[in-house]
Amino acid sequence: PKVKPRKRKVGHACIFCRRSHMTCDPGRPCQRCIKRNIAHLCRDDDSSRKPEKNYEQSQPSKPVPEPLQAPATDIVLSDQVNAPAHLIPQQTELKPQQNASSAAMQTLFEMNPNKMFVSEHAGSEFSSLADFATLLDDPSYNLAQTTLPAFTDTTDTAETSAVPSSRNSQGIPENSTAEDKFFLTAADPLETSPEERLKQVINAKLMAGLLKPFNYVNGYTRLQSYMDKNMSIQSRQRILKPLSIFRPAFRAVAQSLTDVDLVLVEESFERILLDYDRIFTSMAIPACLWRRTGEIYRGNKEFAALVNADVLDLRDGKLAIYELMQEDSAVNYWEKYGNIAFDSGHKAVLTSCTLLPRSGAPPIQCCFSFTIRRDRYNIPSCIVGNFIPV
Repeated sequence: PKVKPRKRKVGHACIFCRRSHMTCDPGRPCQRCIKRNIAHLCRDDDSSRKPEKNYEQSQPSKPVPEPLQAPATDIVLSDQVNAPAHLIPQQTELKPQQNASSAAMQTLFEMNPNKMFVSEHAGSEFSSLADFATLLDDPSYNLAQTTLPAFTDTTDTAETSAVPSSRNSQGIPENSTAEDKFFLTAADPLETSPEERLKQVINAKLMAGLLKPFNYVNGYTRLQSYMDKNMSIQSRQRILKPLSIFRPAFRAVAQSLTDVDLVLVEESFERILLDYDRIFTSMAIPACLWRRTGEIYRGNKEFAALVNADVLDLRDGKLAIYELMQEDSAVNYWEKYGNIAFDSGHKAVLTSCTLLPRSGAPPIQCCFSFTIRRDRYNIPSCIVGNFIPV
């Protein structure tokens, strides 16, 4: 009978395979973590790792001839003398901002993830919700006394070069900056399938540094400022209450997120925007799309005509959905949104609202429905609303 080859034992398993008492493999990430979609968390358990036996180290070392023990710098210098200039490796120094950012991220990942947030962006958003919860005890709070955490943008802008150069396969100059390449790719992508063109645009935006975790803290600060200026104390209390209710659910998910995860979530949000660009142009019902903090990022021309606004004003968070509603309608929206924000069993709500046009026209009573789109972590990424004037 044929003898089956025995499976090679692994000297040490990753931390998740070790906890589950499952078979692991030498690769990092291992195949089991890849199938479970946690490849970015796969790592070795250094605390219980035993030193492996190395056969080569156990053998007596042979004497090395004297010429082979020359310093490595001499070999590199001799190679660089005969090599062409463009093949000599250049040593680049990191900027102070990059050094500080990388050191902060390294310290962030080394600490215990059970005691803090792995992602500073998710942690800052949760801090904003925690500040909202503390405001419920003080109905006469002042915005100037409440300071929400802010982000520091460390994105470096590349310098443009005036030296002419050749063009690549997409017709983009080689010496163009990453941001210029993104705009050129978005304006004139290659003639391929829609999915491939979408990947090209998103990858170009990621390489340009324009695709990064969204700063939701500014959205909560904007909401808080609007409530202080335009709403009564009772309305503010009713809005802050649902925001503090779903805070534990958000904390349970956000503690396991990293900045890489949030970039992937933002990439998914960009795909949704591109999809609704096509949907909004083909539907005649006033509709718009906004983030979970209320900033409008897409809207069709019917909704722009309904609120007497320009279509370009319904992009990139220039307007917020609660700024276009009466006070009681805005309170009604936030209460209904807070009840189903993290409830995967419900995603659509049918209600009514009163819109406030931008030009001072009389209010418009509308039948209003909104649908919550969630990301892979069950966190609301965007809300799509439809409005039918009564």
